[in-house]
Amino acid sequence: MCGRFYVSKDFHDNLSALMREEGIAPVDQILAEPVSAKTADPAFAGPAAQGLFYSASGQDVFPSNASAVICGGKDGLTLSKMQWGFTNPFRKGLIINARAETAREKRLFADSIMKRRCLIPASGFYEWDPYKARFRFTLPDDDLLLLAGFYQEEDGVKKYTILTTDANESMKPVHDRMPVMIGRKEILPWIRDNEKLPDFLERPQVRLISEQDSGQIRMDFGLGV
Repeated sequence: MCGRFYVSKDFHDNLSALMREEGIAPVDQILAEPVSAKTADPAFAGPAAQGLFYSASGQDVFPSNASAVICGGKDGLTLSKMQWGFTNPFRKGLIINARAETAREKRLFADSIMKRRCLIPASGFYEWDPYKARFRFTLPDDDLLLLAGFYQEEDGVKKYTILTTDANESMKPVHDRMPVMIGRKEILPWIRDNEKLPDFLERPQVRLISEQDSGQIRMDFGLGV
């Protein structure tokens, strides 16, 4: 699963470079200068201030926060803010993840995954092992993860959920699920090409690097795929 991700202090530069490379047009401002001494501290790991902007110092992003999302527009790719988590129609809480294996079959998700796919840029994401130790996961050769998702509109507010799949060998030591990730050169096919959707959802995920937060132990859990 993916229950929290983060953006680093370099996130804005990395995302801006991707936007230039891929012709992604900004719709909303995504960066705000820190609003207090507390959020100016790079070690600050609280929720996004009011869920609206990314701090220049980096921060964690929690369910219900708004975050930057790449999606399709009339004239190409766009970047805007959306809230993380569908309203759960069956009980309290938010639906923040959808299983890649079954999303196309679920009435709640089927229309969105076929018509409103998106990508959530992040510097990395967190997961907890059975002993409650927290790990950060990142790509070994890239400063930007693109998490696959889809969105819908609820009462005029666009909300997204993140797709997850079975963990690969680099993730299994910590958790049995992981986000579906899309490569930089696959952005447009992911968002526009329904024929390629099964391959995106069913293929093995790329190898990740993990860092345990307590003690800052760097680990490479094997080659993965």
